[in-house]
Amino acid sequence: MKSTEQLWDQQATDWADRSEMMWTTGSRKTIIPFLTSVIASGKLLDLGCGDGAACRLLAEAFQVTGLDLSEEMIRIARAKSPALDFVVGTGEALPFADETFDVVLAVNSLEWSTQPVTVLKEISRVSPLVVISLLGPTAAPRALSYRRLHGEEAPMGNTMMPWEIVQLADELGWTLLDEAIIQKEGAVMTGHRLLDQAHAFSCLFAFRTRG
Repeated sequence: MKSTEQLWDQQATDWADRSEMMWTTGSRKTIIPFLTSVIASGKLLDLGCGDGAACRLLAEAFQVTGLDLSEEMIRIARAKSPALDFVVGTGEALPFADETFDVVLAVNSLEWSTQPVTVLKEISRVSPLVVISLLGPTAAPRALSYRRLHGEEAPMGNTMMPWEIVQLADELGWTLLDEAIIQKEGAVMTGHRLLDQAHAFSCLFAFRTRG
């Protein structure tokens, strides 16, 4: 976990320079429409909020809270949006009471945890609804998990695949409400679920975490 914090502290300024573009015209441009097709307003936790770009874009419709393990990311988020709520913390131990939120947004944040099942249970504790974006197996950031094969700590803590989040959710008793593919540049959609997931840049899932 320390290497993950260090990586994002070091990358915070560069990330903040690009984040707005990613959410509006880049690889994350379909995520907010996907989210708002599931829930239009309420209390939202952005888990792994970075510099707070999504929180700023969602602040009109939602009461937003951003959480990130990088203190530097949170410092930048607070500087950019002093009126919004940003917290340093981890998904493994969310610093919120039960049922605090109406929805959790977790965009490419589960991959960084060495205890992803614990994170999923924490999400379920604080919210009845979650929208997850999970990197596909060919997404470039997956290389940051490689050193785990040598038994070393790696910045990206796990290699969870899209089909695995669906299986874990089923084991936890969650209900899949919707899913979508964020297509990797050059990929051709086939209509075959697992094949399209295999060459996706990332996959979107909306789950109800309890009845």
